[in-house]
Amino acid sequence: MARPAVTATTIPPSALGTLGPMIGKGGQAQVYLAPGASVAEVPSVVYKRYRPGHKPPGGLDQLVARRLRLDAATRARLDSLTAWPLRVVADDDGVHGVLVRLIPDTYFQDRVLPSGEADRSLRELQFLLIDPARADRLGMPAPTTAQRALVCRDFAAAVHLLHKLDIVIGDINPTNAVFRLDRRPTAMLVDCDAVRVRGSAAVVAQLDMPDWEAPERLPSQATDLYKLGLVVLRCLAPGAGGSVSRDPARAAGVLDREGRGLLAAALGRDASARPSARIWGRYFDRVLAGVSAPAPGSTTSAWRRGPGGTWIEVRR
Repeated sequence: MARPAVTATTIPPSALGTLGPMIGKGGQAQVYLAPGASVAEVPSVVYKRYRPGHKPPGGLDQLVARRLRLDAATRARLDSLTAWPLRVVADDDGVHGVLVRLIPDTYFQDRVLPSGEADRSLRELQFLLIDPARADRLGMPAPTTAQRALVCRDFAAAVHLLHKLDIVIGDINPTNAVFRLDRRPTAMLVDCDAVRVRGSAAVVAQLDMPDWEAPERLPSQATDLYKLGLVVLRCLAPGAGGSVSRDPARAAGVLDREGRGLLAAALGRDASARPSARIWGRYFDRVLAGVSAPAPGSTTSAWRRGPGGTWIEVRR
């Protein structure tokens, strides 16, 4: 049998070299370190190997090719905001898996579980949705409102970028995004092999996690925007019932009039009235840029624009 050709988007399993340990698993795939594999511009990659019965019928190469066609600056931005499919791993028997970026250490949390056991786990978005006191008991941080707003801002930036690339995300839920708090709080989308190019079928099933369904049945960029509204609401107004709330009024004490209007439109049934991710990003930019300088001796953490448009932490 002839060895399958290596293309710009595809490599054979033999090109992976010796795999490292398994570092994650889910219902559809197992994730292994892949120290023998490399992709230009990406420091470290992992191999996401699909379980039997969960191999995608096709379309992964479209996602890989879409990234490769980007200019260098846009590709770097995509790589910073997502764990995007970098190469398809396939042979004559079909697709076996995909190479993706290794999620940086800054998105992991070292903690002690209630059982007393030490644990190192991804800092998933779901930990922003629960009561901060409960997050603390679970060994997870309880970010300030300003930090949460920065996470929402970059989550919106990721959605905006993918929508510009004509992508439908579909399955937006609190376990397929992670966040960091050091340097500058930000978010990163993972499980991006489940997205699809608009107008084509999804590579793998675009599912709806319970309590994250949009009013419309079929995934679209409009349903992405509804779920973005849920992310904003639930991240900014955590606490009892916050992880399932759909009531914009819950965030009344956090958002100003403009923000409350955006949130009400995002969670409305009129799909055409939902604000774009770009509008959300610009809103958070204005709100966060307005954070005043700290008062002397104050220790409350906040964030504001610094020289060159970068974000810097301040104390007030």
